[in-house]
Amino acid sequence: MNEELKKLLPPTSYLLPEFLWLASYALDLSSSQIMAREKFSDDEIEKINSLIKRRENHEPLQYIMGVADFYGRDFEVGEGVLIPRHDTETLIEAAKKYFLPEKKFIFLDWGTGSGCIAVTLLLEFKNSFAFMLEKSHDAIYYAKKNLERFNLKDRAEIISEIPQKNFDLIISNPPYIPSHEIKNLMPEVKNFEPELALDGGIDGMNFYRLIFSQAKHVLKSDGYIILETGNLEQVSALKNLDGNFIFEDEFLDTGNFPRCLVFRRNEK
Repeated sequence: MNEELKKLLPPTSYLLPEFLWLASYALDLSSSQIMAREKFSDDEIEKINSLIKRRENHEPLQYIMGVADFYGRDFEVGEGVLIPRHDTETLIEAAKKYFLPEKKFIFLDWGTGSGCIAVTLLLEFKNSFAFMLEKSHDAIYYAKKNLERFNLKDRAEIISEIPQKNFDLIISNPPYIPSHEIKNLMPEVKNFEPELALDGGIDGMNFYRLIFSQAKHVLKSDGYIILETGNLEQVSALKNLDGNFIFEDEFLDTGNFPRCLVFRRNEK
C-alpha cells in the first residue's frame, strides 16, 4: 500500500477491512485502481473522509453504500429499512426444498422490508406471485425500488393489509428481539436500523403469534409457513405454538443455529 493511501487510513482498527470499499465507492473506482493511485486530490480526500466519518459513527456500511448482498444479489437499502442478513437466506433454502422450481404458487411475505425475500423467491421460482405485506413507508420505498431493479413489478403486489387469498406459503423474517434486549444490540443496529423491524415484544414472540392466528384463515390446507427465529427459547415455543400447524423441519445457519422453521397446515 502506498504512502498516500496510508495517510487516509482511519485510526479505528475495525474499519481497516472496509476502507477500500468506502474509497472505491466514494470515487467510483475499483479497489485495484485505488491501490494503484499515487496521489489524491483534496476533493477526493474529502469524499473518502466523509464516508469514513459516517462509518466511525457506526452507520452501517450497507446504508453508506446503498446496497446489501442477499443470496448473491445486491439489494438497495437505506435508512428506515432492515438490512438483509445472510442468515435469512435459510428461508430461501427451505422454500426450495418444499416447492419445485416450476411450481405455480402464490405466497405472502409478511413484513417484506427491502423485499429481499420476496424478490429472491420470485427469481428462483419463475411461476410464483408475491404479496408483500409492509406498513413502513420507508421500507415500502425500497421494496418498490428492488422490484423495479429486478423487473418484477408485474409479479408482485405490495400491501398493507392481509388479503383474503388462499396462499400456498407464508414466509417471514418477523421482528423477534425481546424488547428489553434492544438496548444491548450493536450500535449499528440499535442506533440506525428501524426498531419496528426488530422489537418482537416482551418475549420476542408477538409477531409469531399474530402470523399463526391469521394464517389459519388465509393459508391453503396443504400450505406452509416458513419463519426465521431468534433464540432457542423461541424455537422450542414455536414448535408447539398452534395446533393448526405441524412442525415440519428446521434449517441451520452458518453458526449451526436453527435459524429457520417450517410448518405445515394441519389437515384435521
